[in-house]
Amino acid sequence: MSISRSELKTLAKEQIKGNVWTFFGLLLIFGIIQSVSSFTFVGPFLLQGPLQLGLTLFMIEVVRTKKGQFNTGFKGFNQFGTSFVATLLMSILIFLWSLLLIIPGIIACFRYALTYYIIADNPEMSGSEAVKKSKEMMKGHKWELFVLLFSFFWWYLLCVITLGLAAIYVLPYINATMINYYEKLKEETANSIEE
Repeated sequence: MSISRSELKTLAKEQIKGNVWTFFGLLLIFGIIQSVSSFTFVGPFLLQGPLQLGLTLFMIEVVRTKKGQFNTGFKGFNQFGTSFVATLLMSILIFLWSLLLIIPGIIACFRYALTYYIIADNPEMSGSEAVKKSKEMMKGHKWELFVLLFSFFWWYLLCVITLGLAAIYVLPYINATMINYYEKLKEETANSIEE
């Protein structure tokens, strides 16, 4: 990567200004939706994909326009089938890799980490195609992403110390950093194809 972790994170801090409480509001409502759906056995799993995609769409809007709209968080339901299939496939693949011990399962998590971003950018793509595309984009980048996420170690610790209160800021910060990483990786992938 030609852009440093510190640059990705500095960008994220600027981008989330004015959006932190909207993100928190979405998380709160999505948490309530998940809690209510937990009265049925399959409810939370059915909703996981569209809710995660909704948060992704909201954060992409934040990163690209510096202002996320609250209703954008619910647009994941417009691609319910795609996000559900992607979530199901990722869950199965990560579970199967985890059977080989914990490390292969963790590697699988990084392999499919870009799936929701890819769906957000390519609404015509199927869930399985998005999972496959994430796998392709992450080739040679899994360790890089691990190091990026590990660089938030002290922020994770702060969340624990504050009993989750710091997560109000930390979660959008990490999410925006991840999207900046995805944007950079997408740009590199496009450049390598052109070459």
